[in-house]
Amino acid sequence: MMRWAALFTDKSEGAAEIRAAHTADHQAYLRKYKGKILLAGAMRAEPGGSPVGGLWIFEAETRAEVEKIIAEDPFQVHGLRATTTVNAWGTAPGYEDVEIAPR
Repeated sequence: MMRWAALFTDKSEGAAEIRAAHTADHQAYLRKYKGKILLAGAMRAEPGGSPVGGLWIFEAETRAEVEKIIAEDPFQVHGLRATTTVNAWGTAPGYEDVEIAPR
């Protein structure tokens, strides 16, 4: 399995409304893929600030698998995301023994 990092930025107009309307469905969606998505959370410019995007760490065989999961997320479906970037993610030397999420 390969690890993948997905970085999302939210659009500037209407983001708060989209989040308010679809957060429950988005969180249920994340729980559905727990294990495939190892970590997920909102990105903020400052602690306690409004979300400006998100970061998910995946364990998946292919980029296509990751992109399919992302495409069906309620935040993606309802137009919250301005950008989505997916990159293969490797472990830095010396961190091979660090687990980022229980298996």
